[in-house]
Amino acid sequence: MEKKRYANPLGSQVLSLPSMVDEQVDYCFSDEVQQSIMTMAEAFDVRKIYITGCGDSIAAAGAMAPVVHRLAGVFQCEMVEPMEFTRFMPASDIGIGEPNSPLVIGISAGGSTSRVVEAMRKANEMGAFTIALTNNGESPVAKEAKRSFVLNTPKMQDDFPGLRSYFASMVGLIAIACRLGRVRNVLPPGSDRVLAESVKAYVHRYAGVLEELDNRMFELAGTWKDLERFDFIGDGKELYSALFAMEKFIECNGVMANYDDAENWCHVGYHIADPESIGTVFFADALSADYGRLQETVRAAAAIKRPVLVITNGEKKDFPEEVQVVRIPGTEPGNEWMQPMMDYAPAALLAGYCCTLAGRKFFNEYDPMAKEYNGSGAYFAEGVRTMKNSKIEIFV
Repeated sequence: MEKKRYANPLGSQVLSLPSMVDEQVDYCFSDEVQQSIMTMAEAFDVRKIYITGCGDSIAAAGAMAPVVHRLAGVFQCEMVEPMEFTRFMPASDIGIGEPNSPLVIGISAGGSTSRVVEAMRKANEMGAFTIALTNNGESPVAKEAKRSFVLNTPKMQDDFPGLRSYFASMVGLIAIACRLGRVRNVLPPGSDRVLAESVKAYVHRYAGVLEELDNRMFELAGTWKDLERFDFIGDGKELYSALFAMEKFIECNGVMANYDDAENWCHVGYHIADPESIGTVFFADALSADYGRLQETVRAAAAIKRPVLVITNGEKKDFPEEVQVVRIPGTEPGNEWMQPMMDYAPAALLAGYCCTLAGRKFFNEYDPMAKEYNGSGAYFAEGVRTMKNSKIEIFV
């Protein structure tokens, strides 16, 4: 089979990241943008940060929240699910009481997600400081927030399902953290440029391996394309790469999928019937304290004949011979947190090729081979998919 015939918008986005990263990072870390995020007084005031969003955005929030915490020098920074924040967290739990704190960051690439609008509105009514992280400065989310950080992500044709926007959201969060850290003297002078160049250098490492990864994932998709169930497994920061990969598989293939950590999977996911029919993708960081547990879990999955793919910066010899292992570039010492910025690349390539090789449609509607919407329309019936038209209610 000629791989080029099965190219698709998701895979194209993956392959574009090394050529995109410089423009995205330089923009987010430019003096003009950095100074517009928060004034010095506002940045000094922040004590706690909550980051929220839906879909891809919550994965970006989860992956980057610990990094934002460390770089910004605040007492607390956490990812919070939008429904948890909007409907179940009272002001007394959120910590209202000081000016411009907490900072609530709402991520929405398109800016129309009802729950993120709701989060910004609730935070404003409680007296928090709100920033919309978006690509649409005229969107409802941007207009609701006190400050709008428009990512200005370089456009490309058919850039969906969202992947470049996911990468951009992570860069944006780092840029916000850097602004806070510099103002609060947590980060030394010049650290913003060092950080920006380090992110670019890490992504550029993928330029030399993406073609090989693309070939490997195309080959694997030939045997995985007909699978209808998938598990994605990771621990710590890798849990959110597992979440993002799961989202791309569902969007591209309409399959049943789940994400989990290594411990819980061994207690629950291990027991799902017909294991040989469940594609299982592990995200394994060889430098993490959980690496031994991930190895045990991979061996358990292989022993019950699960089709297994391991995405790792470790060695192939660390895993059973019968599983597929793809090695990704390692990070520089001290920058291990950067791995989730790119480790989803092989899984996203696999998701796109599984779709085109099986003749499926993105979101059950868009045919990436024919480059046209030719689905039944049943999945987008007016008023049924309530993402942008869900009723907004404020519970303070």
